[in-house]
Amino acid sequence: MTKYIYMKLVGIILVILGFSYAITTFSNFYAYLFGDIEIANANIYIMSIGLIFPLYMFIFGIYFYFYVDKEFAYINPFILISGISMMIVGIIRLLVSIGIMQFIHVSYATILIVCGILVILGCLRYKY
Repeated sequence: MTKYIYMKLVGIILVILGFSYAITTFSNFYAYLFGDIEIANANIYIMSIGLIFPLYMFIFGIYFYFYVDKEFAYINPFILISGISMMIVGIIRLLVSIGIMQFIHVSYATILIVCGILVILGCLRYKY
């Protein structure tokens, strides 16, 4: 029972945070495109690639919420790799602030690290 409660809570957290950061990122991107805000040394193509991270977190949260409740006897490598990659992107963003990482907010980097830890903990403890 704890396995399913933990999975649903982490899935809801991923969906809510991914959706809210995706909306915020799109809002900032469109504000930059229409000239409302200015970012020094910004490249539109690099900024558009930076939109992928919150959208991935949102879509992965939906997947995690609905499709992980199967009875696996082993750890799903997609979920483990996604958790590890979320942590790596968060750590890289905290250390680097140029290029694609310039468009990702620092608070989102900490959220990525925390959510990555939650996903990895679920993989190791509950065999997702």
